[in-house]
Amino acid sequence: MDRSLTLQVVASSLFVLLLTAALVAAYTYLSTLVKYRLDVRNNSSSNSKVRTARAPPLIPYAIPVLGSTITFSNQRIGTFWTWLRNQAQRYSQDAFSIMLSGTRTHFIFSEAGVSAIFKSRQLSRARLDQQLGTNVLGMAQVDAARAFPYDVEEKEKSTTARIHSENLLSSKAVDELTKKFMETLTTQLDDDDQLNEGAVVELYDWLWQHIFRSSTTAFCGSKLLDMFPDFDKDYRTWEDGMLGMLFGTPRMFAKKSYAARDATVGKLEKWLQTGYQNLPQAVDNDENWEPNFGAKVMRKRHDFYAQQDLSPHAQAGSDLIFLAGILSNATPATGWLLLHILSPTSAPNLHTSIMTELRSCHRADNTLDIPALTRLPRLNSAFHEVLRFYTDVLILRQVDSSVVLGGIHSVKQNEQVMAPSWLTHRNPEFFPNPEVFDPERFLLHNEVTGKLSYSASGLGGKYFPFGGGHYMCPGRTFAKQEVLGSIAVLLLNFEIEFVAFTQAFEGESLPVGKDAKVFPRMKRGYAGNQVVGIEGDMRVRIKRKKSAA
Repeated sequence: MDRSLTLQVVASSLFVLLLTAALVAAYTYLSTLVKYRLDVRNNSSSNSKVRTARAPPLIPYAIPVLGSTITFSNQRIGTFWTWLRNQAQRYSQDAFSIMLSGTRTHFIFSEAGVSAIFKSRQLSRARLDQQLGTNVLGMAQVDAARAFPYDVEEKEKSTTARIHSENLLSSKAVDELTKKFMETLTTQLDDDDQLNEGAVVELYDWLWQHIFRSSTTAFCGSKLLDMFPDFDKDYRTWEDGMLGMLFGTPRMFAKKSYAARDATVGKLEKWLQTGYQNLPQAVDNDENWEPNFGAKVMRKRHDFYAQQDLSPHAQAGSDLIFLAGILSNATPATGWLLLHILSPTSAPNLHTSIMTELRSCHRADNTLDIPALTRLPRLNSAFHEVLRFYTDVLILRQVDSSVVLGGIHSVKQNEQVMAPSWLTHRNPEFFPNPEVFDPERFLLHNEVTGKLSYSASGLGGKYFPFGGGHYMCPGRTFAKQEVLGSIAVLLLNFEIEFVAFTQAFEGESLPVGKDAKVFPRMKRGYAGNQVVGIEGDMRVRIKRKKSAA
């Protein structure tokens, strides 16, 4: 009898709790819905030519604090943005807000608003970078603050911005990095004897391995991959889970990602320790490349680590995120571009016209004229279309002090601002037929001379695959040369014959057909994946051309 009474009390208590939760959720949703409807009416971008600065309308939600976090975390690429774009069209809006884990977060996608985000001194990224340091790189809080400082006061002290400006963005530095990358890639391909008689490969997976090893060697030297030949396996798992860790996914729900993070950082820490022990004192710190630490930019970054008194573990994490900035976008961009060039579903003249352009950059000694390569109109137009179509960049900033962005979007201190490229890159007012991949979108035709050129300039807050403002990707120039150089080496030196599109089933890659319906899809992942990964592949038969041999 006592037990039955206890069960009734527990059941009653549980019912009361559930009823209370339901009432709180219903009240929260109804109150935020009413406020939302009023705000969209007042904030309509079509109400008047002169708009009053207001906070973007807050999307209604039912769960206090958590807000729209679950909806935003949908890993089907583009799903949340498509829904938000529909809301924008329905209510004539160019900005919205959501409650994201207790912080009001503004999505701004007007041209004026995005441009203002890039320029505003009231917005910054330091606290968010420090969160990246602790969550994604496994740093202690004190190390994260030192690795991503709000400000380095003394003018004579080094900063990563200054290091990158001098050793990653300058023409000389980019040329040296590209030269080393191309040398390494060419050597790898020359050493692959199966390509002499021809081999059937899954193109993107095969390509990823080669670009990963070439980029890693160009930046980190040859010692890292000599010590850890399987470094790519842990890196790839960590890269796939990076955004989940940034958003605070608990370890119990992402065990593989955290394990890969710890393993990757651990390997980099051992590599650093070995490099510090073996780096000859006589090595000139201005040398372009050496096997222990690779490119000059890496050694300059290591000087910065010493200046900031970073622990060895934090130094390894800093090198990891720098390497990811180089690899995580250029590799899938190369893959998407090559897939479209070689696909039987593309326009018949795409492959032939690009091959004609590439031959004009092919020197007699079998080297490439890289500056000429970066000016080829059709190739560069297709490259920029890849960045428009497959990029999901989130420009994320914290609001340090209240400000009005673009004269129309009012945001308050301690809130967050995001500029999602998906909504601007796929805005039909900015790009006609935005859901169609058009490799000629950025082509320009001179009616007087008949010559073709390409241009992605003058697009301001409409197109920003590399970010913008103070935080624009410092590796953007090298990344472009890396992508175009890889494409040129493969297409000029190898015969590549399409076999079939493939998909992975239970760990095995199986052919699924040859039509557009089975063209590789964008890989699942959180919003903000930058150049989105590739799900699926293209099976090809690749053979070295006799002239190349």
